[in-house]
Amino acid sequence: MKKITAVILSVFMLLSLSGCFGYHRIRISEGDEDLVKCPRFAKAGDVVEIETVTVTDADLYVNISGVEVECVSEGLYRFVMPDQDVEINITIISNGGA
Repeated sequence: MKKITAVILSVFMLLSLSGCFGYHRIRISEGDEDLVKCPRFAKAGDVVEIETVTVTDADLYVNISGVEVECVSEGLYRFVMPDQDVEINITIISNGGA
């Protein structure tokens, strides 16, 4: 039991310190985890690409905590990682097509 606790604590500390090494965390909003594929960490200035589900008869919006997001193609988005952690939020709004 002590080994498991030590390993969990070590991993937590490593993830917490990742910002000290230039990496910042990319979080996905709760409930959106199945809608997005992306890296979990990136350095400030890195160009990060994320993949989303594609939808028909609805509009999909990608918001990344104050970062400008570029739509490369349907289901593929890109942004420049800021010098801080970010959170991805996906909103799907029906457009009444079906």
